[in-house]
Amino acid sequence: MHLFLLVLAINIFAPISPVPEKSSVIFASVNNNKTKFIIFSGSDWCKGCIQFKKKVLDDPSFEAFAKENLDVVVADFPQRIKLSKNIVVQNEALAEKYNPKGVFPNLVLLSPDGSRFDVIEYSNQSPQEFVKEIKNHLQHLNG
Repeated sequence: MHLFLLVLAINIFAPISPVPEKSSVIFASVNNNKTKFIIFSGSDWCKGCIQFKKKVLDDPSFEAFAKENLDVVVADFPQRIKLSKNIVVQNEALAEKYNPKGVFPNLVLLSPDGSRFDVIEYSNQSPQEFVKEIKNHLQHLNG
């Protein structure tokens, strides 16, 4: 848990659609009262990850919802893009705790205090349907 908090503390703001080098532990805000949305992605090889990004993450309505309600974290595991060693270590630490089976894409909501988490299934929902699903999970996590 201490490593995770350290990783949270040292990272800076970046957009939801990060550039490859920044596609790691990235928070869309510094509000510790927000639920963390961790996206485990293979940005240059995982067809489902690429589809999720295009259909949901890049959608303006999802971006607005996420900006208001979530700290978005992208833990990327590309095959062709080289990431810095620090980014790789951070991504692996998150995966060890929240994605030990190496599922891609894997979408995890983590309560603001880090005590509970839920995995969200993505089955080609529209951005609006996906937001509804997140809202249901938020009630469970934060209720």
